[in-house]
Amino acid sequence: MTLEPAESRRGFLVCVVYVIERDGQILLLKRSRHKDHAAEEWETGSGGILSGESPYAATVREAKEETGLDVDVLGPIDAFHFYRGAERRETIGITFHCRALHGEVRLSEEHEEAKWVPIGTLATGPYPDWMRRAAAMIRARTT
Repeated sequence: MTLEPAESRRGFLVCVVYVIERDGQILLLKRSRHKDHAAEEWETGSGGILSGESPYAATVREAKEETGLDVDVLGPIDAFHFYRGAERRETIGITFHCRALHGEVRLSEEHEEAKWVPIGTLATGPYPDWMRRAAAMIRARTT
């Protein structure tokens, strides 16, 4: 298949994915039933990067907006490719390991539930490959 010049330059979305760890547990968030992508699925949290914003700054901002938590971004741990939403927009997710500094979880309208689960749970539960890889990387860093 040959792409037309305009299609080949369309590019793709880049988003940040944050994995918040505290005391050997990971925060999972259940996406709102009203989301256009992955409604009612469990995730660790994600969001877009604003124009002129660094991925690190986007991670801190998105984590605060969606969870109410202040986080320390410890570093990137993965990147993965997926197709987002009904339009199947090509997207790259950059996953960051974060540590909760303080505060209690306060959800935004983007999520319906939150729960802290042991890191090892992500390796055996019904979670996508990117979450399993993130858990493995965090376990390797913290043990």
